[in-house]
Amino acid sequence: MRPLLFLALLTAPVAFAQPKDAGDVSKASMVTLKLENAPPQKVFEEIAKQGKTEFSVSPAKTFWSTTTAPLSVAIDNQPFWLAMKDACAKADVSLKYATDTAEPRVILARDKQNWTQLPSVSSGPFLVSLRGLQRSSTVDMHKPADVQRSLVAKVTVFCEPRVRLLRGSMVAKVEQATDDKGNSLVRKTPDADAETMNFVTSWVYNLDAPLEYPPKDGAGAKLPVLKCSAKFVAQVKSEVIEIADPVASKGASKSVAGRKITLKELRRGEGEWEAVMTLSWDQLTAEQWAGAVFPGQSMKLSDAEGRSVVARGFGVGGKGDELSFIFKFEKDPPKASRIGRPVKLTWEVPTETRELPVTFEFKDVPLP
Repeated sequence: MRPLLFLALLTAPVAFAQPKDAGDVSKASMVTLKLENAPPQKVFEEIAKQGKTEFSVSPAKTFWSTTTAPLSVAIDNQPFWLAMKDACAKADVSLKYATDTAEPRVILARDKQNWTQLPSVSSGPFLVSLRGLQRSSTVDMHKPADVQRSLVAKVTVFCEPRVRLLRGSMVAKVEQATDDKGNSLVRKTPDADAETMNFVTSWVYNLDAPLEYPPKDGAGAKLPVLKCSAKFVAQVKSEVIEIADPVASKGASKSVAGRKITLKELRRGEGEWEAVMTLSWDQLTAEQWAGAVFPGQSMKLSDAEGRSVVARGFGVGGKGDELSFIFKFEKDPPKASRIGRPVKLTWEVPTETRELPVTFEFKDVPLP
């Protein structure tokens, strides 16, 4: 006989936390801050507070003691990322993304990335930085006369860490790119990946913007305007599923926002835990089912000592009305971060999403 899973909250293997609402994810968090000769830690803590987030630091024990030069900032109602760019430039601080938390988290570091020197454009909760342009030619000796040439603009998209991104464009769409000699570098044939979206598990995301290769004769030296667009899907509302004793809770399931979620098993693989989950079409429309997304970074395992690890990778399979996911945890972690037998699996499940278009424009871009 199949076990009864939902007799009571205290005995059920699947439980829910309170629903979460991210509010309006389409707008930037605005920062106002005026400090004279202030400790850097105070500056960044205030920016984090106004941006509804928290920062980590690396190395944790010495970061603030080696970032001691006082800062003076005068930020008047500026988007979060412009405030960050100002403070990081003055403090010589770089940014890294955290891989050990279930929520998007910015790590402040000092590794000389000089990210603040890149041309950047603010758009809603995003900051888009142009890293460069890359031109290449390839000759395949099976067909030596068929030379393949490409030109690509490379950008990095920063999203406020208070917003959880779920999907992003595979490539950016070039809207305008005419060089200073009148040559249009907008591709004549649309890129096949222009409308395709990929999973996103962090607040930072790299994108390519494919351009038409310039003509051999009469090519320009720069692009007076390079205008591109992309789109992302962000989580607006969510619920957190908690499965007690996941190793012994094979088959535990629950319906969430019209989707039936089942833990097939939690098993010990080669050097890591693996959670096998299925997502079934329960009460969704075809359009809602097509947009169902579940990032791996939102799932974590916890042991009896309170230690936890997050899923650092996942695979997706299946077809029709059921998808299968295999989430992987703690492959070759530091000894101190390894967990014992998991006593709880936690998964933040998106219940409402919103598409966020972003348009960005750079001027006087040199061509390689």
